[in-house]
This record gives sequence, C-alpha cells and structure tokens, in this order.
Amino acid sequence: MALRCRCVTGADAPLAAVLDVGEQRMSSIVSGDTWFGQDCYVTAEEDLRHHEFDPGKADIGTTCLVTFSSGLFRRVDEAVAHVETEFEWPYATTPLRVCTTPSGKHFALHFPSYGGPRIANSLEQLAACGVRRVIGLGMGGTPQDTVEIGDTVLLEGAIRGDGVSRYYAPAEFPAVADLDLTARLHARLQAENLRHHVGLSFGTDALYREEENLVRRLRELGVLTIDLESSAFLTVGRRLGLECSWIGVVSDRLNQSMHEGNIHSEHIMDKLLRLSDLITQVIDADL
Repeated sequence: MALRCRCVTGADAPLAAVLDVGEQRMSSIVSGDTWFGQDCYVTAEEDLRHHEFDPGKADIGTTCLVTFSSGLFRRVDEAVAHVETEFEWPYATTPLRVCTTPSGKHFALHFPSYGGPRIANSLEQLAACGVRRVIGLGMGGTPQDTVEIGDTVLLEGAIRGDGVSRYYAPAEFPAVADLDLTARLHARLQAENLRHHVGLSFGTDALYREEENLVRRLRELGVLTIDLESSAFLTVGRRLGLECSWIGVVSDRLNQSMHEGNIHSEHIMDKLLRLSDLITQVIDADL
C-alpha cells in the first residue's frame, strides 16, 4: 500500500502533520485489531495476585473517588473517615484507602499517578476488585476566554489525544462520560449554586507540547479544558464496563501565547476540596 504524504507550511503545519500521521497510525474499526484485547499475557487480576493481594476477597466498595493530584489525595485522605481493613493495597506509588461516608457507605479513595497509561492500569485494577463506578477529580487548563481560573468543569466527554486508549478502542470510539453519574453530579452542582461549565476536554499525554496552534484549534472547537487524564479515563473505563465521570477545576489559561495561572493544585485546593465534599455527598445519597 502506498503511503500518502503532503507538505504543508505556515501556521497549519503542526496540526496538519498530526492529522497525516494519525491517518496512517491510528487504529481503525475496519482494519486494526490492536484494541481487541484478547489473549493478553498479563492481567490486572494476575498482577494483584502476584503481590499476594486477592481482588476477589478485598472489599474496597463499588464506587471509587480518583484524584489526579498527589497533593489533593493527601488532603482528601486527611479529611475523610477511614475503614479498618485486613489488607494493604500492594502498590505504594498509587495509594488506595477504603473510606466511609457520614451514613456509613464504603468507597475507595485512590491516586493512580499521572498520565493515561497509569490511569488505564488503575482502572483495570479497580475493575478486578469489583469497583463499578469511578468519579475522577482533577484539573486542567482552559483555552477559552469565557472560562475563569477556579471555575468548575463537568465533562460530557473528551477528544482522544492520548495514546493508551487506542489499545482499548478504535479511533472512532468516543470518550464519553456516564450519563446517569454525570447527571447526578450536575444536579448537586446546581443545588449548591456552584459556578460551572459542562462540555468537552482534550486529553493529552504531552504536557510540554501544548503549543499555540493546537490550543487555537481546540479553542475554535469550544473545548473547555486540556488535561492529562480525561480521554484515557473515559475511554478505558467505558471499555471495562465502568461508569465513569470527570469533574474538576480550571487551574490555568492558555491564551494568545500567554500562560495564566499554573499547572499545579495549590492555588485551587479549596475549590478541589469543596468538590470532593460534593462527590462524597453524591456517593452518600445516590450511589
């Protein structure tokens, strides 16, 4: 098969190059089979058992709150009540705690580390342990002038700019949040009268390659935020049969070659902790 190449110059060159490479390398529902996931040599269940952790016996609850920041995980972990367990999560770099809501409902609190591959691995492990719903709490930068740093964003879906999700679903498969779970979070946001936006994100693996032409295109598409987790989180979760929803806070703005705010969580920690309380309320009342 002959490869099609084209030369593009000017401001559109980076995006065009991405599109041309994508046409050749992205798996297709009609021609690729990388994403079938059959006859894998290592599974999450086997890996857990290798570490003397029996996923069938470890009761971590059916709902998990995943934080996409280590600092946020520590702060939430300090604030919630814990459940005494007879097991220890075997992965020290991706901690998990079993917690309880005010009414006594158990749920897991987890930090999967950063980036799509770690998110995918954690979702596999959570699914092996019987988790069925996962709420992601994170942050992202916005390309939009109408979205403020500190605003809450609730995702309907994501544009798949990550790499790992292509091992789980063909390129045509959408990264979509669970409708019912997202609606429950949205209802709670409205009841609390919290300023928020509902829409799409762009999930990427390349934190240091969020360049001006890409951001300009995402702005034109109405994308609310850019982050390192959402597309892998929503795609992999759906393929594993998990109900997943992503909510977070805008940490920075990417606008006209300027960078406002920063990519870390300290300056928006109060907003993130308020959302963690809101999520706990949803788990307590609805899940």
